[in-house]
Parts: sequence; C-alpha cells; structure tokens
Amino acid sequence: ADHGLDLAEKDFTVNTVAGAMKSFFSELPEPLVPYTMQVELVEAHSEYTRRVPTLLLPQPSPVSHNHRVNLMTSENLSICFWPTLMRPDFSTMDALTATRTYQTIIELFIQQCPFFF
Repeated sequence: ADHGLDLAEKDFTVNTVAGAMKSFFSELPEPLVPYTMQVELVEAHSEYTRRVPTLLLPQPSPVSHNHRVNLMTSENLSICFWPTLMRPDFSTMDALTATRTYQTIIELFIQQCPFFF
C-alpha cells in the first residue's frame, strides 16, 4: 500500500523481495494472467512464432538489462515467475504440454514490457 517505499533504503535481499512478489501473486484469487486469457495467449504465441519469429527484437526490462551482474536474463526471470503468474491447471494434458509455451509468453511480456504495459 505504501507506494513511496524505497527498497534500496531497507536492508532487504533481492531474494526476499522476489519471494514477497511471488507470494503476493500466488495469493491473488486469480492468476495475474487470467485463466480466460491463457488459451488465447497460447494461440497467439503459436501464430507469432509461425509468422514473425525475428521481427520483434527484445527490449530488456530493467532487471534483465543488468543480467551480467544479477544473472537474471528475461528467460531466467520467466522461468522463475511463469508458474506463479499463470498458475496452469496441471491436471490436464494440455497444460502439461504447454509449459514451455507459458514460460515463453511470460518471457515475451518481460522483453516487451514497454509495449504491453
């Protein structure tokens, strides 16, 4: 609730902040990427990879931009956060086979953050 909180001023580790973010997203009543949009995103990703695999060059997020220091590329960030942000229903075979696609969708969100957000 405190939008003026300066995390750099506090003595929090990066892992503490990342853990708090994951906890916040996992406790939402619905995932950040709503279930109703996940099928559409998988279909759009399939279309994207068929038609324009090299046209959009990734623009790094502030965290992934510093990957040489923090080792968190957009791919690493997406691997850490996609299960929390999408929360797929792993009881279905479709969700199990789409895990790499889900991770790639979150990676694209991170890479194209200024466009999407």
